[in-house]
Amino acid sequence: MSKPVILCVDDERNILTSLKEQLRRRFQSQYLIETVESGEEALEILTEFMESATDMPVVIADQIMPGMKGDELLKEIHIISPK
Repeated sequence: MSKPVILCVDDERNILTSLKEQLRRRFQSQYLIETVESGEEALEILTEFMESATDMPVVIADQIMPGMKGDELLKEIHIISPK
């Protein structure tokens, strides 16, 4: 079984890069750190991880993004994966 995943979602690449580096320094031995730039991408990657039975206990999402806002994304994720 693979490591659980922390997913970071933000439309600003520099924010994602910085956040990923900070999380990697602290949690690299325990978690995979994945980043995507939109809510739509987040839902796609969530589906892929669910199909491979990879746990995703944490999603960090920016609120203000084009297309899908952070709270909308988290609501969708909760519907798909309530735990």
